[in-house]
Amino acid sequence: MSYSQSDLYSLSNEVYPVATRLIARTPSTIIMLSSPNVALLSQPLKPLKILTIDGGGLQAISTLVILDTLLDTIARVNKVPERRPRPCDVFVSHPTQHPLYTDVDDKQDLIAGIGAGGWLALLLGRFHLSITACLSEWYNITHCIAPRSKGEALRMRIFQHCYFDTDRLMEQIDQLTSIYGTGEKLLYDSANGPRCRHVFVAALGTTGQHGKLGYNLFRTYRCPENAHVLEGPEKPETYKISRAFAVTGAAKYFTPPFNEHMANSGKMMFIDTKYPKPHNITELALDEMWGLYGKTVPISVVVNIGPGIPNQSDMNQIARRFSWGLSSSKPNKETVTEKPKSLDKTHVGLKKGPLASQHANALPTNDDQQPKVQFLSHSQTGNPSAEPLGEQHIRSLERTDRTTTYGSVADRGITVKLRRMESDIEKDIKAKLKYVYPNETPPYYRLALEEAPRGTVQNDSSAPGAVHDAALEYVGTVQTNITMEDVARRIPVEILVEG
Repeated sequence: MSYSQSDLYSLSNEVYPVATRLIARTPSTIIMLSSPNVALLSQPLKPLKILTIDGGGLQAISTLVILDTLLDTIARVNKVPERRPRPCDVFVSHPTQHPLYTDVDDKQDLIAGIGAGGWLALLLGRFHLSITACLSEWYNITHCIAPRSKGEALRMRIFQHCYFDTDRLMEQIDQLTSIYGTGEKLLYDSANGPRCRHVFVAALGTTGQHGKLGYNLFRTYRCPENAHVLEGPEKPETYKISRAFAVTGAAKYFTPPFNEHMANSGKMMFIDTKYPKPHNITELALDEMWGLYGKTVPISVVVNIGPGIPNQSDMNQIARRFSWGLSSSKPNKETVTEKPKSLDKTHVGLKKGPLASQHANALPTNDDQQPKVQFLSHSQTGNPSAEPLGEQHIRSLERTDRTTTYGSVADRGITVKLRRMESDIEKDIKAKLKYVYPNETPPYYRLALEEAPRGTVQNDSSAPGAVHDAALEYVGTVQTNITMEDVARRIPVEILVEG
């Protein structure tokens, strides 16, 4: 059974302190707690690895360049450069026969995303694509959903207040499921090989007459019936991959709202009305794992990758095209970017590095142009003046009896959380991990540009050269290389050679 955020909050304070004390480390068992509303899985046999992917408009190229460089580093550090893995080879699941619950794995690494990051999470984790294939499909998808004439673009802006066609997106994804043989269903039941089977995408929805905000998750895996996790769709066993793309991608300026029937809340409308504010997809991923396994679950590494915050100049330009504008956000000082270098039309757009020699015709031409386990109810918006969580707040957390999620500041609701910037989110995640794991804190790594290049937020496929140059500059820095080396050392070599 899945729960709305208000349901989870009402149960959390009483149940979870007990739950975390009762978790057994015996493999192949489910611990049924005294409360009938709680079921926690047994601890995995190996520490979990978590990969989360940010959205940030219609951007993916820099995310894929960064992830490709990381995978190359993992192969090199593990001394198997000829076996450079796909993401689904690194963030894997090991199926096992479970005496009480047949869909439990010994180990379920997780890939999660939201918005365009959710699209990448599904392409990499559900379709099991390589970075090169994912890049190619990204170009195909963005080309497919874009207006096919100036007249169509004008009609969509005037009547639907958006740029892109959701119906064409779903048609394109349905075709991909046929091409790659995944089947149309989001749920992944195949037990062939240790490939990634655990992916979710998040979407920001509204429910009730007053449009209360809340996150919902759309998963490729089953959860125990009574798990305290965020609510999913009404019929997860028949839910389609294409609808998952549509619901996580629904965002102001980009697509129309998308309606779904949820397990408990009924019909909900999904649209990221807070764009371009960042979403803490990593917090959702951690809460999902803690909701399934409890707070004692071992985690070896948490990696967040994204395209950087949307360029403010781009956002101002997009907002001027629509009647509602940029909702009181103040323009920041623009980041000066160099004029993008020209690209040969037959070039993949990755002029050097691991992808340079692959898929030389991927670019279109210019002519083709948790479980909020402890989550405030939607009506509890929290304290608007709450500060970002940092090292100085660790001790105050220990005195907190009531929290919004594991290790979060008391009374900070979703409205307040959506006001945070990327730097605040990073501080929050690190402090939360330190609070939950005070003795051995799992490392958290964020790999992303500071800001997306100018002219790329609406659709980075229209300016691949600028994005690629910025991504290469980022991955070429000393600090980024040090970070990637640290991550690679935490990915054991056996993961690369299995299956």
